[in-house]
Amino acid sequence: MPFKFIFKTICLLFVLLLFLTTSCDNNDATPSNTIEKPITTNLKMESSGAFSNLKLTTEEFNYWNSNSVNSTETISKIKTLCKTEIYPVLKDEFDFIIVVMNNKDLPANMPYGEYHHVKNDIQGIGLDLFDYSAEFGSSGKLQGIYFLYKNNIDNGPVLHEMFHRWGNWAVPQNYGGHWDKVDGILTSVSNNYADIELYLAGAIPASEIKDSESLAIYNDSRFTNKTRTPNSTNSQKNFKSLVLVMGSSDLTDAETTTLKNRISNITRTPAQGTTNTGYQNIYNKTKGLLTLSIGELDKAKK
Repeated sequence: MPFKFIFKTICLLFVLLLFLTTSCDNNDATPSNTIEKPITTNLKMESSGAFSNLKLTTEEFNYWNSNSVNSTETISKIKTLCKTEIYPVLKDEFDFIIVVMNNKDLPANMPYGEYHHVKNDIQGIGLDLFDYSAEFGSSGKLQGIYFLYKNNIDNGPVLHEMFHRWGNWAVPQNYGGHWDKVDGILTSVSNNYADIELYLAGAIPASEIKDSESLAIYNDSRFTNKTRTPNSTNSQKNFKSLVLVMGSSDLTDAETTTLKNRISNITRTPAQGTTNTGYQNIYNKTKGLLTLSIGELDKAKK
């Protein structure tokens, strides 16, 4: 009897110990749905925070240099790019993403730039309302993405492409999305914003459209819904952009310096130093009515 009693006692103690051990293990375990995956991104920030940089394989670089940003496949790739490389590390605070391909010369059969709409929440500019920002990883801040295929952003189509956010979608023209006659930024990158362009961008009211070509567009019978909402009083005037430079090799010190200077040229206001007409400058082109900020990515990091 004593032996059996001792044996049973040992067995019960073993079972109790096993139960307690299992319970402790379960309590200490971290639920699988709370484990955070580490952020894996190849996106790099310029040391002063002026722009971001992404090094590509030769195959990837060649793809972006030979396919329109408005093709179905490329749009899908852009969405993936935003969700896997940009928004995992940067806050959702950019109105535009400007992709600069690090090309000295324009690739064969490619334009100087292309714009892709992400959302439109403005009535009265000739576009339907839509919002695909979530598909790009944004919670509604991102308005559009555009590519510049030659690294000359301060004297190239940077403001021209940006303006495609608002026009020309009001009156059909022979060259879709542009103007036939209006002497504005959509006609030539050397031009200032025309009155109709300032109106569509929300910078001025319709009463301030003065030049005859702009008035012809505004009064065109095909421009049906021309009540801009929001109007010029409460529309956005200051925009923030992320510059993303993509290339197949690391940027040299000289390239980095040049890019920083060019970004300063685009965004500079009189308060930040002398502005002139030797390059694309949004303050000059819009009579000081619109401004653009690029940089300070150290503050934009998550």
